[in-house]
Amino acid sequence: MYKNQSLFLWLCLLMSSFGAVHAKNGSAFGKYHNNTEVQQILKDMQQSHPDLIRLHTIATSPGGESIVVLEIGKNSATSPAIFVGANFEGNIPLATEGALSFAKMVIDSSKYTLGLKWFIMPLPNPDASKGYFSDKKYERSVNDFSINNDMDEAVNEDGFEDLNCDGLITQMRVKDLTGTYVISKIDPRIMVQADAKKGERGIYKIYSEGIDNDGDGEYNEDGEGGINVGIGFPHLFPKNKKEAGLWPGQTPEVYGIMKFIYDHPNITMAYTLGSSNFCLNPPKSGRKSSINSESIQIPNRYANMLGADPSKTYKMDDIIEMVKTRFPNNKEVTSSYVSNLLGLGQAVNPLEDDLKFYSKLSEDYKKYLKNKHFSIERLDPPQDKDGSFELWAYYHLGIPSFSMNLFTVPKEKGKEEKSKEESKAEKGDVLNEKEKALLAYSDKEFGGKGFVQWGKYNHPTLGEVEIGGFVPYLESTPKPERIDSLLTIQLPWLLELSKNLPDISLADHKITDLGSGICRLELFIENKGTFPYPIAIGELNKQPAPIVIVLNGEVELLQGLKRTPLGTIGGNQIKKLTWLLKTEKKPTISVTLESIVFGSKVKQINIGGKL
Repeated sequence: MYKNQSLFLWLCLLMSSFGAVHAKNGSAFGKYHNNTEVQQILKDMQQSHPDLIRLHTIATSPGGESIVVLEIGKNSATSPAIFVGANFEGNIPLATEGALSFAKMVIDSSKYTLGLKWFIMPLPNPDASKGYFSDKKYERSVNDFSINNDMDEAVNEDGFEDLNCDGLITQMRVKDLTGTYVISKIDPRIMVQADAKKGERGIYKIYSEGIDNDGDGEYNEDGEGGINVGIGFPHLFPKNKKEAGLWPGQTPEVYGIMKFIYDHPNITMAYTLGSSNFCLNPPKSGRKSSINSESIQIPNRYANMLGADPSKTYKMDDIIEMVKTRFPNNKEVTSSYVSNLLGLGQAVNPLEDDLKFYSKLSEDYKKYLKNKHFSIERLDPPQDKDGSFELWAYYHLGIPSFSMNLFTVPKEKGKEEKSKEESKAEKGDVLNEKEKALLAYSDKEFGGKGFVQWGKYNHPTLGEVEIGGFVPYLESTPKPERIDSLLTIQLPWLLELSKNLPDISLADHKITDLGSGICRLELFIENKGTFPYPIAIGELNKQPAPIVIVLNGEVELLQGLKRTPLGTIGGNQIKKLTWLLKTEKKPTISVTLESIVFGSKVKQINIGGKL
């Protein structure tokens, strides 16, 4: 066994060095890359296109690895930009390959860099990504930040051990009178919870593979690392999860990402390659707010405006009606809107107007995949996680945020009749959809090697145990030879999404002479894009930065402001702004559409007539 394992490790090292050579030549796709190889590929891209590409090192991980963003585009800093981040949790190597491949797509097609910038970050959690390339493979999602998970006097003292020397960290099952698990009668590979209502009594306990190094009765509860970069962002920060850190941005990767994005306010859309899939399934609703909707005290500064008593409490529904009465033209008066308006707390569910475009594009994406003969009959992708980048981008930055899951295991197709094993099973013992799918996938794609068969092992403290279980990364990481086909079909959809960006310009104007040196100026602003600017959550947050129309010239403003915020402009919409001007000279004035996102656009207008 040790001879075979040594041969396996030698072959892995050989393949790794072969991949590094190809990375240097800029053609290393169709395999999974570690961070050293990723950085080399990015450098090769930059050196091949020095006039188009810049590299930004935005942070150094606790493990000493560089976090690099690839900037693509010749445009000025005020051109609209799209930010693409991948593999934030470090345990989905396919997402990193997706970012590298997507960067190549953008570089190879000049039409996607005309008037548009791209910021692409393939690997924000390189410390965790080492788990896939380790000779002791487990689905690591935390970096090397020193955290004492079990709150004793030592750090990282109880990590994983590969007891059966197969290079994989799986599970241990051990017979125990206080156990809660039994072996499934349908498939003996699977452990299921005993159902006391059906007269079952558990006879097994389940542990992760390893040893209780610190003698506290728990196994592998204080391994290497760390903080999970993928859940370290401010929106709905999961403060009760130790792997999230003590506060948002505690770890340098998250802080560096947030600083970079705030330093580039022209970012107007974000893509995340990882586990969730907003392209296929719109962001979920139904999260419960921490606000007591039955007893809300309205702050003094808003109570007078709403005709309310600041010393009393009101129900959320009553406050919504008050706001609707004062602002009858505001269609988006929801509990989230009121909470944000009154400073009661953050929005926790996507706004209705935004869900409309998410739902429409989701249906379009399904049609796109169908036309590509790509099956979506797969396990549902995981839901977005609290503290994730994709949620932060939507709720805090106020921009369209799309995520894409590039692979989940195909569903096991249902059968009309139960299998022989299911027929023999007593009292409704059934496998869940995920277990069925993973077993079928393991058997079909890996000849059963996606599951380590239970084997006996003499454990130093537990006695005789059995080690086995699903192989790490089985659910998220297909064979390397499938990478290209998965990416080639799915990633172009993100390029299609970029065509929906707002495209705002000064369309036309009209001057009406009202006599006595007074005239009316009507200015028509056009959005040729599909998305509104800002989207509903952006309007609620007052983020991103507004577009401002600025008038300069020798005129007196009788109505209107010299600097007028444009406000929301819908997709494929023209918006009219009006000023009353007084002047005897009939001069030429300049009108500037001022935006840190879309750049400044200036138009000269002759008050005495069109230029």
